[in-house]
Amino acid sequence: MAVHMTRSNEIQGSTAGRLLDMILPRPSSTFLLRCAEAPGAILVVDRAVPPTEGRKAVLSTDRGLRLATLDSRFESSRVWGVVTWVIRDPS
Repeated sequence: MAVHMTRSNEIQGSTAGRLLDMILPRPSSTFLLRCAEAPGAILVVDRAVPPTEGRKAVLSTDRGLRLATLDSRFESSRVWGVVTWVIRDPS
């Protein structure tokens, strides 16, 4: 697979804007979270995305927010938001 290198100072506003538009299509309902269960990763969580079975989601529990994969028995009232992206540290 070919890789094209671009220096950060070569990224034009429109390119950076398209990347943000892709990751954060709804900025008012999207949050960036760090998770102890995924060290070195940033979870992009959108509260406007409807929860569906098989998706990763952040659940509201008695002990706070927890990351989980939704199974067929999930309670939609406990879903705080749906994970739309995971940004990982490349190292």
